[in-house]
Amino acid sequence: MNAEFHYYTIAYLARAAGFSEDDASILACSSQYLDNALVCYEVEHRRGTYRTLVTHHFGFWDQDQEWAVWIPFHFFPAANTAPSPPRRDGRTNPLDVQPNSEPAKRLLVAALRSRNLYRIGIALHTYADTWAHRNFSGRKEPWNRIDADSPVPPIGHAQALRDPDDIDAVWHDPRFEPPFDRVDNRERFLLAAGRIYRYLATYNRRGFSDEAAVIAHLDEILGPAQYARESRAENFIIECSIERFSRLRWRREAFDPPSGWSGIEYEVDLESTIDKLSWLKDEILHRSKVVRRRPMIARETFFASHLYRWDQAARHQLAACNEQLTSLGLRR
Repeated sequence: MNAEFHYYTIAYLARAAGFSEDDASILACSSQYLDNALVCYEVEHRRGTYRTLVTHHFGFWDQDQEWAVWIPFHFFPAANTAPSPPRRDGRTNPLDVQPNSEPAKRLLVAALRSRNLYRIGIALHTYADTWAHRNFSGRKEPWNRIDADSPVPPIGHAQALRDPDDIDAVWHDPRFEPPFDRVDNRERFLLAAGRIYRYLATYNRRGFSDEAAVIAHLDEILGPAQYARESRAENFIIECSIERFSRLRWRREAFDPPSGWSGIEYEVDLESTIDKLSWLKDEILHRSKVVRRRPMIARETFFASHLYRWDQAARHQLAACNEQLTSLGLRR
């Protein structure tokens, strides 16, 4: 899933479930930022140095990322607790992801009980991904191979490219017999939205008898297949009274750019490219110690910023993920 779901759809569902504009914004930003925390920032402040958590990664060569990023945050396993479609090879895998699985629900409920909106938003992202990432695992393993001739390593849904995350995609998964080989993402995503709406409405002590109407209206906002993303964003902004999504909003609030920066690091129109280049620079240069990571300078209000509070919530959520993975016997 991308920002159309993790940010805009979550904002819509939160508003429909009775959250205020401000609280819906925190939930939506927290959900989407899980995909944007690509780099560990070293933040200098009067108390010393604070290092932010990484919750997304593009690399396939670092197996540590499987347990630190992919499995806990994006491919939370069903541990064989949910029914899965039969594969052509007849295999099963406890690390396989299935929608609305018991482990994923327990993780979300724990976040809801914390009453921490940042942590709830993070958990909503992981929970929603159990629909988008169904039938994949967060490891590099043959389980995820959909094309024997592909040069792309079989980690997560890498061989399916962006198809599992595109809300309009209808794609083919050759690991399964018909009709399970045909995947309609709109159908999957609307089912995820319905379940999320139930949880958010219940959190606010409201009923969800209007779920069908709420999801039907969401389908209208999304528009027909291949509707321009910009048009969808406008629809959500008007519907939810929410700001346009920005990868940099929380960073601007938390950091002062170090002296000598060109300013391009804060250009909104280049946000996606800048994020990817920052990750590549960090991965190749900093890890090899060729270039020293340039620290960020904390604003005076850093410890009251959304980014800091989100980062702390992500750490609590990661601990909860690891505790459950251990209890499931998946990690020791």
